[in-house]
Amino acid sequence: MASIFSKIIAREIPGHFVYEDEVCVAILDKFPATEGQTLVIPKKEVDYIGDLDDTTYQHIFSVAKRILVVLDTAFETERTCLVVEGFEVPHVHIKLYPMKDNSKPLGTILPSGTMADDETLSKVAEKIRVVLE
Repeated sequence: MASIFSKIIAREIPGHFVYEDEVCVAILDKFPATEGQTLVIPKKEVDYIGDLDDTTYQHIFSVAKRILVVLDTAFETERTCLVVEGFEVPHVHIKLYPMKDNSKPLGTILPSGTMADDETLSKVAEKIRVVLE
């Protein structure tokens, strides 16, 4: 059965894309703990990051770094945190959390559980794409 991420990548479910190439996509998280929270997801549906082939592994981290730098600029962050996941959705993904305030450690804001509306996510995606170009 295809993961929700595979369905978003296939455009069966809407998503707010900020980046796409032949190997991976970057989309906004529908349940952000921070503004601009972005997911970098390989198109290959792999459950565990240790099972990714080396080329895909290196590529998604390269893309994550590129997006991370863009998030720092777009949201004037102190830094952007990176977390690799695959439990909630059994499809490897890197979560990028733009952090404006270092006094709130990442662990204190996770998970947010608050669903963002599409209008807000569209505006955030555009803000990221402008800096990415």
